[in-house]
Amino acid sequence: MGKTVKLTIRLSPEDMALLKSYTAKTRLSQSAYLRKLIRGYVPKAYPPEVFFELMGKLESDGKLDGEMIEGILTLRKAVTAPEKME
Repeated sequence: MGKTVKLTIRLSPEDMALLKSYTAKTRLSQSAYLRKLIRGYVPKAYPPEVFFELMGKLESDGKLDGEMIEGILTLRKAVTAPEKME
């Protein structure tokens, strides 16, 4: 589905500062951040680079068994996946 509808909103300077702060932490565009919220998800802050370095080292280790791989995938999802709103 293409994005064909344009939305213009007015925000207070304080709200705009908050939006910019949140999008900077998540590394999402303002539009992507708002789309996630509309769909019921709260984006998480983007993890520090060291997280991805460690994940890469763990994943490249040839000594991983199925349980360790499952744990790595669970950890990655817990750190990066947006939270569903209740």
